[in-house]
Amino acid sequence: MTSPCETLAGRRILITRPAHQSGGWCDLLQAEGALTDCIPMLDIVPVGAGEGSQSDTQAIKNLILDFDQFDHAIFVSQNAVQYGFDWLDNYWPQLPQGPRFYAIGAATARAIRARGAAPETGNTGGDEPSTMDSEALLALPTLQQPAGERVIIFRGQGGRTLIGDTLIERGARLDYCELYQRALPADAVAKMRAYHHIPDAVTVHSGETLENLNRVLDTSGRTALRQSLLICPSPRVADTARALGFPRVYAASNAGDSAMLATLKDALAADHS
Repeated sequence: MTSPCETLAGRRILITRPAHQSGGWCDLLQAEGALTDCIPMLDIVPVGAGEGSQSDTQAIKNLILDFDQFDHAIFVSQNAVQYGFDWLDNYWPQLPQGPRFYAIGAATARAIRARGAAPETGNTGGDEPSTMDSEALLALPTLQQPAGERVIIFRGQGGRTLIGDTLIERGARLDYCELYQRALPADAVAKMRAYHHIPDAVTVHSGETLENLNRVLDTSGRTALRQSLLICPSPRVADTARALGFPRVYAASNAGDSAMLATLKDALAADHS
């Protein structure tokens, strides 16, 4: 039986994370003995970086200037933390005391702490939870009865609406602060067409990354890569992958490195046995 510490030795893993976020994941896999290839399937473009976005930029500024009036501030990703706190730093040299902070995912929580705020954990012992997905966040005691309270959700344009819809149903007054756009990298198809390996596994860290990968495989003619093991960040994304025709799909409990690595090892070990 292959031991867990040996399951990545010599295995080729295709990484699809945005270029600016893939370094840590790549280093982790290489430390486990894996061969890594990176073809980003997602680009993160901050609002205001392109033309014709003056109204979007003004909308962000208005919400940031009003930040002290919010009761709850939810950050859905590390990108939301990066861009959201950059905006806050421009207008709030010291963070106001009013809003409670929340994070989707342990990495997002760590990013908030690194910017000087303390996200709610829902853990009376004060320890960081292993994961905080949308459902777990909505189960937090502080969000059960938000009637009349103001909530701001920092996210990219066009994200999931589960959190916002649920909080509105509970009576909250909700605003989305949409800070960035997600796009398919312009060179993704060309890179995939030039990619001649068949990896042992492909990792995707979001539903949109998966959808872009699926489209790029068709456009580039590299449909054979669908036969590689596919490691997804949640059962929801895994279900989407199966519906798209990926036959060998494994779902991690969340998109954090520890959960994704454990699932990748389990998948490769099961495939090898």
